[in-house]
Amino acid sequence: MTHAKYLTPALSLVLLSLVTACQCLSPAKTPGTSAVPQELVQKPYLYEIVRYLYRWQLDEAEVERLVSAKQMIFWVRRLETPLDPGDQSVMAEILLPQVDLILKVKRADYRIEELNTEVKSKTFMITQIAHEEMSCSRPRDAERIEIDMQEMRDYLFRTRAQHDYPDPALIVRLQQALRQEAARKGSITNDLGKEKIVHIAPLSPVANEIWAFWEAGRKLFLFSSDIDLANPAVWQHETLMARQYDLDQQVVVSHEEAPGSNRFLTRNEVSRALFNCLLFGQRLSVKPLENEQSLPNK
Repeated sequence: MTHAKYLTPALSLVLLSLVTACQCLSPAKTPGTSAVPQELVQKPYLYEIVRYLYRWQLDEAEVERLVSAKQMIFWVRRLETPLDPGDQSVMAEILLPQVDLILKVKRADYRIEELNTEVKSKTFMITQIAHEEMSCSRPRDAERIEIDMQEMRDYLFRTRAQHDYPDPALIVRLQQALRQEAARKGSITNDLGKEKIVHIAPLSPVANEIWAFWEAGRKLFLFSSDIDLANPAVWQHETLMARQYDLDQQVVVSHEEAPGSNRFLTRNEVSRALFNCLLFGQRLSVKPLENEQSLPNK
């Protein structure tokens, strides 16, 4: 009895410590935390994410690292980001720990009142990709998804020649945007009779962007928007973000050469863009303003 009297408080302290430790190891439930959107954990969506990365991001060493594994691992979590009143957009992260890649994705759902335009994307679109060394431990609020590597390889092989291009209506809008952006930068004139050949990279269902290469001008263009690029509102109301890169002036070996600036592309980024534009892309002729309805060459 004497021993029990002294052991009971000690035992209670031990048990309390264990309970506290267990609570720390369990995923914390915080107010506002939501479940991962189911669209993000579906195989077809993750297949397209990897196909985009394969064409635009992954290098040879990273591909070898992935294919040597039996499973491809994804950590997916919803991000609770402060939004403006009425903004129903959903943000999330897709982490690929095997290659230290972090993707931010967004399903836009808001309204631009001054333009009377609804911005609503059909699916989650990639908004940012970063290489960042990450822990071997899955974040508490992330869901783990594993896909058989052979399945993934089979899909990538089957779709290696699949190239989705803009439809004729989008091509016309893109021609106008190319001329306007180049003219704004002072790199193009509307001389009659001069054909301007542009190569358009294939589109991705998970990236709301268009890359284009102007051959004679040695310029790369990137057009992107929250709104579906096929939506006329993108082009009518100038909600499109356009960037032009001069391959003679805006190419560096590493972004460390110009820290904090988004005016430059690395040689690796340029090679990817040219590969997708020239090898996989669609060739079209951008006519002078008098020929607005020019359609792409087949």
